[in-house]
Amino acid sequence: MWILLPAISLAIVQIAGDNVAVVPDMASVIGTDIYSTIIVAYVFLGSFITGISAWIGVQTGQELIIVVKRYFGCTGKNTLAAIILATCIPASAITGCYFAGWVLHLLTGIPHIVAGLICLLFFSLIAAGYGFELLKLSNYLALFLLPIVGILFFQQEFTISQRFLDMGAINWPLVFALIGYNSGGMRSILVVEAAAILSKKGEKAVYLAVLSKIVEGLFTIGVAHLVLFAGAAGPLALAQVVQKFLGTMGFYLFNIILLCTFMNTMVPAMIVNTRQISLITNLPIRTSLGLSIVAVFLVSMVNFHTLLLIMSWAGLLTIGFLVYTAWFLHKRRINK
Repeated sequence: MWILLPAISLAIVQIAGDNVAVVPDMASVIGTDIYSTIIVAYVFLGSFITGISAWIGVQTGQELIIVVKRYFGCTGKNTLAAIILATCIPASAITGCYFAGWVLHLLTGIPHIVAGLICLLFFSLIAAGYGFELLKLSNYLALFLLPIVGILFFQQEFTISQRFLDMGAINWPLVFALIGYNSGGMRSILVVEAAAILSKKGEKAVYLAVLSKIVEGLFTIGVAHLVLFAGAAGPLALAQVVQKFLGTMGFYLFNIILLCTFMNTMVPAMIVNTRQISLITNLPIRTSLGLSIVAVFLVSMVNFHTLLLIMSWAGLLTIGFLVYTAWFLHKRRINK
């Protein structure tokens, strides 16, 4: 119990665009294949990568960027920054422009492209240090996401698909895209940093990180099952489920909460994007933020499935880099 409650709390904090937007929409496209895909992406490989990231933090007691710069020099630091951007820029485009734009479009009727740009600029403004009180309010409002999902579960009876554990139905490109989304980019930085802070706890910090990823995976399976059970379709398939069972008022309330969830993800994501661009180019932070905005908006113009394919390759790069870093640290530890 001592580890379960913190793990659940950590999993709640990690809920982002992949859990409530990407996975539900892809569930409406690939059907019951989404179950095995989520299990591999979150419960197996996702928890494995998260465990490696946490182990790096526990062993070094330092942030990932500092660790990489210390052992691999400026080349390693720039490589890590490029890998983070390869994940974080497309993820920001999907969450901050594509899905957030759809939410604002549904709420106001503003054209989707314009709505996406407005959302991106708003998130970037907060990332620049303005309107921090709004971000705190957003954090509280986003907590209502779980009760709404819980209400949807208790309103209906579910039947588990016979293909729920069909490992032959794994969608591997989506698996690696989700790994990039939920374990790469800024997530790897945050996990290493959190584990470094908890390094005195030793292996318990690693167990906590792994368990939180498993809990996050179970939540995501539940969300996907809601979409499949309701027969909803994207974009924002989960919002369509809410409208079907909770009516128009529930639909608008849920979309506001969803926008808050995206904000909580996008503000730190834009900060991470900005810092990586600044590291690579040596440009001032504000200039780097401007470049980050431009890059995210331009990438958001790319086809959604192409973005997921890009994130698949970025996910593979993330796995390779983190595994190599952990192997290097382990080898160095043995040779001491």
